[in-house]
Formats: sequence, C-alpha cells, structure tokens
Amino acid sequence: MPWINVEDLEETIRKHKIVIADFWAEWCVPCKAVEDLLRRLEAKLSIKGFNVIIARVDVEENPEEAARYGVMGLPTVILFVEGEEKVRHTGGPAGLERKIMRAINTL
Repeated sequence: MPWINVEDLEETIRKHKIVIADFWAEWCVPCKAVEDLLRRLEAKLSIKGFNVIIARVDVEENPEEAARYGVMGLPTVILFVEGEEKVRHTGGPAGLERKIMRAINTL
C-alpha cells in the first residue's frame, strides 16, 4: 500500500479505487499520532488484500488542496472509495481506525 505526498489530490482519487487522504502539517502534534495509526492500519489492510493509497497532503505547502476539500482543522483524514467521500475524521487518532475499517469492510 503506497504512501504518497500529493499536490493534486483530485487526480489521485480519480486514479485509485480506495484513497485515504491525510491532511497534516509539520507543527501539528496530533498529526504525528494519526500518521503512526495510519502506518499500523496500512499493515492490517494489506494483509486483508486491500489496495489502498495513503495520500499525505501537507496543508502548509498545499493550502489550496485543504480549501478544496473543506479542511478546517488538523489532522483531517478523509476516506474516498471510487471517488466518493465515505469517512471524514478531524482530530487525534481516537476512533479513526474503527471508522475506516467499518467503511472498508463493507466493500
């Protein structure tokens, strides 16, 4: 499951069936905890055979992407399935894995 840094999230979402977008900033302490959780989740999903792209969007370098997707706080994680937003989570990692797994397990 690749991790990529993106400048054009829309193109990434269009090209891949399942995309987890991680909106973050270097100064954001909770963003680091969410990144750690996504790395663990990456291993779980890979074992289950899901081909998921984790797209990291640095909001300091790409503020237009954050605005385009209505990101109002950090960290924000959005799960897209076939181009459609299925899960949006803002804040620390509590509850994030459960939300993503619930949505992906219904595929």
